[in-house]
Amino acid sequence: MRCGLAILALALLLAACGGNAQPSIVTMAPSPTRTPSPSPTAIPVGAIPSPPPSATPTAQTPTTPTPGPSPTNPLAPTLSPAPATLTATSAPTRAGLSIEYFTTDTASVRPGDTVTLFWSTRGATSARIYRLDAEGERVWRWDVNTSGKLVVSTGGEDRELARFMLEAANASTSVEQPLLIPLSCPEIWYFDPPPESCPAAPAQLTTQAEQTFERGRMIWVDVQDRIYVLFEDGASPAWAQYPDEFQEGDPDRDESLVAPPGLQQPIRGFGLVWRSNPRVRDRLGWATTPEVAFEGMIQADSQEASVATTYLRTRDGAILALNALAGEWEMLPPVVAGIGE
Repeated sequence: MRCGLAILALALLLAACGGNAQPSIVTMAPSPTRTPSPSPTAIPVGAIPSPPPSATPTAQTPTTPTPGPSPTNPLAPTLSPAPATLTATSAPTRAGLSIEYFTTDTASVRPGDTVTLFWSTRGATSARIYRLDAEGERVWRWDVNTSGKLVVSTGGEDRELARFMLEAANASTSVEQPLLIPLSCPEIWYFDPPPESCPAAPAQLTTQAEQTFERGRMIWVDVQDRIYVLFEDGASPAWAQYPDEFQEGDPDRDESLVAPPGLQQPIRGFGLVWRSNPRVRDRLGWATTPEVAFEGMIQADSQEASVATTYLRTRDGAILALNALAGEWEMLPPVVAGIGE
């Protein structure tokens, strides 16, 4: 190939030297040369390549990256929250001593009825069961095994609750646990709705007498031979009670006392209490009506008069509640259960 090109060039040169021939310049076509492609530039992983300088930047909608899971410290344990469950808590113990249970198998009993007590202890060397009174004082004791059952009677005078206490002990300490058993009422009230407390005894039918005054009233109760005085002047105590000391043959009134027009002097037992107690007379004033006898009824929630609430039926059928402990009284609606009707 190279020799052919040299001969051709020599012939052309000789021809140019003859005549008027103009020189011809032969341009040899260049051999195609491979243009090396630029080597790609290495882009770090995660990097975004910059656009070429001549390119017009194109607006792109920004994307919000989705957060991945929070990094977890490989050196610390991952704690899962405990499930929301309730776990029974054992009773406090002392030096390994505890009462596992102290209970009965009945929901309620009547006063005087028997009841079975069940108990179990742990770490005890001795145990005792006490009967408690209403004030929580220990009035009876049974020495028992550290676990077992015992049949006992409730107090016939108990009301509302029968109270017991279990005491367990070892050589170094002791623990206690009370047991309160609801008592049903042995009697029923003669009116409705009844009070929350139980009656101390059945209701009694009785003859009563009632008289109204300017600022209160008097009620005589035959079965008690007692006179109740109710004041309506706002002072305290709001009521009082007196024995009926009037005897047949005693003067039934004081003729020297003259009542204002439309009013009258009380007589007999009411009059004796009214005249003998100036404070009663001043608080009540004069009588506004004559005394009226009727068939009444009485019941109380305690045999002890100083703490009892006594319920009297008035002549118009209402129920009068006399609270001795508070020194107050109130009139309940005249709804009667039907006893003695």
